[in-house]
Amino acid sequence: MYSPHPDPLAEGDGAQIALPLRETLLGWYGEHGRSLPWRRSRDPYRVWVAEVMLQQTRIGVVIPAYRRFLRAFPSLARLAAAQEEEVLSLWSGLGYYSRARALHRAARALHARGECFPRSWTEARRLPGVGAYTAAAVLSIAYGLPYAAVDGNVVRVLSRLFRLPLPDGRGEPYHSLAGKLLDRRRPGDWNQALMELGETVCSPKMPACEHCPLAAYCEAASHGQAHLYPRRRRRRAPERVDLRMTIVRDREGRLLLERGAFPHLKHLWLPPTEIVTDAPRPSDGPCRARFRHAIVHRDFHVRVHRRTMTQLQLRRLLARADGVERRLFTAAELDRIGRSSLLTKGLRYEPAESEKREAIEGSAPSLPPRPSPPGTDRAVPSRSRRSRIGPSNDTPIVNDSMTRSSIPR
Repeated sequence: MYSPHPDPLAEGDGAQIALPLRETLLGWYGEHGRSLPWRRSRDPYRVWVAEVMLQQTRIGVVIPAYRRFLRAFPSLARLAAAQEEEVLSLWSGLGYYSRARALHRAARALHARGECFPRSWTEARRLPGVGAYTAAAVLSIAYGLPYAAVDGNVVRVLSRLFRLPLPDGRGEPYHSLAGKLLDRRRPGDWNQALMELGETVCSPKMPACEHCPLAAYCEAASHGQAHLYPRRRRRRAPERVDLRMTIVRDREGRLLLERGAFPHLKHLWLPPTEIVTDAPRPSDGPCRARFRHAIVHRDFHVRVHRRTMTQLQLRRLLARADGVERRLFTAAELDRIGRSSLLTKGLRYEPAESEKREAIEGSAPSLPPRPSPPGTDRAVPSRSRRSRIGPSNDTPIVNDSMTRSSIPR
């Protein structure tokens, strides 16, 4: 059968390089592989947690979060017994909160059946949030099963080794090629070695070919073209979205937050935040600060306002039956919820204490408008999962040289 993707290991002497390539890379990994906390255990639960955290998140951010998460939830049973708010709180700073919710649901499902992470590919893929990459990584690292894990780092390494085109909609030819190169005696080490090479040497913009253990096998390097691979996809132009964020506290200093109103982060707590398409209103009060925040292809331009509100107005707002959760949070309670970086940035620009007292004691302008009825909201629904080809909407854009990302399968 004709294949649109030539197999580089079936051409000429290509099939002969697999064995020395494996030996070379595994030898390099044994000598230069970083000592990361998740590499000190083959426990499937710990491997699973790490692989989920590493999706589109820098390793330097993951290390303290991983340790903090496992201190709170050292076993699958402890995670299954936790409340979602507690899980999201310990996920703060990692982004992609849909990953945390899926991990929590999967842990509860497994614990209810008295099982741990399954050894079966089919059963693993049935778990919430477990795609082809996560299943292959956990099965190979924890159980030593021969599954090739293909993330963005692996695609970059293979595209340069064999000067390959971009992956198609099924992730080919990368999945097939990775499966043929896989060291079946040490599949977990092999997968980690390929990713380690992509993260530390074969980087996106400035590959250190002079330090690469596979330079002798690399077609792109031999032609002086490593910087040209993988070929670039045309990126979607960022969409500008203007936001109005209002910081409101009561007389005791508690912060008003709501969940379910802002369409792009419906599952996280935020100060009242509206998409604006018109000029500032007099009732908004002065703009106290401006900042920008990127979520996938959206470029948010945020204006921070202060809105005065009496205790009576707060009680009325908290009692409003419009499908939006609203609560007043103390500083201690803020530390126990999942916090979007949009919230963190907004609080960074909160007015000074003297201005807040003035706002609390002053007169109150109008409240934010009620949300549009169902079916009239123009917002794009949020999507889950990593940066496969379209990242989810709840994660800040990150440097892909130090993150795990996958391609479709």
